[in-house]
Amino acid sequence: MKEIETKVLEVDKEKIKKTLKSLGAKETQNTRLVVDWYGPKGVNINKQPWYLRIRTTSDGKNEVSWKSLPKITGNTRHSDEINIYVDEALLTKKLFENIGLENYAHQEKDRISFVFKDWNFDLDHYPGMPAYLEIEGKSHEHVQEAIKLLNLENHRSVGEGERFLIEKEYGLNWSDMRF
Repeated sequence: MKEIETKVLEVDKEKIKKTLKSLGAKETQNTRLVVDWYGPKGVNINKQPWYLRIRTTSDGKNEVSWKSLPKITGNTRHSDEINIYVDEALLTKKLFENIGLENYAHQEKDRISFVFKDWNFDLDHYPGMPAYLEIEGKSHEHVQEAIKLLNLENHRSVGEGERFLIEKEYGLNWSDMRF
């Protein structure tokens, strides 16, 4: 599966929700996510060959995701991604640790997700920073079309991942984000 997305920074959460709903977007999720990141023991986080995470929703759903290193095109991020739902997050964490992986980061964030036509929208809010809107589409151009549709052209958007956003834009500790 390919993932092509951008993050539109410092959005007004209520205005975005209202706009998406007025367009007919369907709200698919409203949850607090807990995310634990894993990688080979001792590997410098900046030299990770891939990303592996366990994400748990506030209603108890658990998903393991593997992501390739991204390629950035303009303000969109392109990466390969594999997602698998698991029943037991704690057992999965133990499995990862037993095969030599280490948990190198933990985050919590609130997320409201919407689907409209063939776009996915995730309205994310981490502790200590403004909300942003992640837009996922079929191509770089498709994502740009959604930005225009929502009248967000005057907002800064970035293709870099959450770690870049949290550390570089807001000077926070990406490895430990908790409410």
